[in-house]
Amino acid sequence: MERPDLPLTEWIVLALVAERPSHGFAIAALTAEGAEIGEFWYISRPMVYRSITRLVERGLITPVGSEESDRGPQRMIYAATRAAKTAVTRWLVEPVPHLRDIRADLAIKLVLLQRREASPARLVQAQRVVIDQIEESLRAKEGPSDQLTRAIYDWRLEHVRAAHRLLDALDADAPQPAVKAS
Repeated sequence: MERPDLPLTEWIVLALVAERPSHGFAIAALTAEGAEIGEFWYISRPMVYRSITRLVERGLITPVGSEESDRGPQRMIYAATRAAKTAVTRWLVEPVPHLRDIRADLAIKLVLLQRREASPARLVQAQRVVIDQIEESLRAKEGPSDQLTRAIYDWRLEHVRAAHRLLDALDADAPQPAVKAS
């Protein structure tokens, strides 16, 4: 399966279903405002159910059963297909291509990797390469004559520096390899 072209919301729902079979209500609880995922990317309950419908239509998740509910109708449980699980695993380590998407896309990938107890090292390393390329491109454009353009490039370079600080902090928190005694 080629990498599906999904909006961030659908990637998040798919990644959560790929962790373990689940129903929309449980996913909505994780993505609610202030919840574990919702603190970084809020997804309303209707949007969770819409995403599930789209993922089923695309053949990325399938219904695998149902669960009784104290509050309403039975809850349909969905599981990710093998191909979808592979796509999620790949997506989680792909760097974010645009500086503007670091705050949401990269942050949510880091949160989802943490939920899987997976190291973010591969993603951090790949993201550094992208950030370095963005910085190089911006520096090549430095020196504009008008004040507005110069201010905008300086602002974007500050975002690059902030991204570097984030990646540095992630590296600092990573477990360090043991040093062998001589």
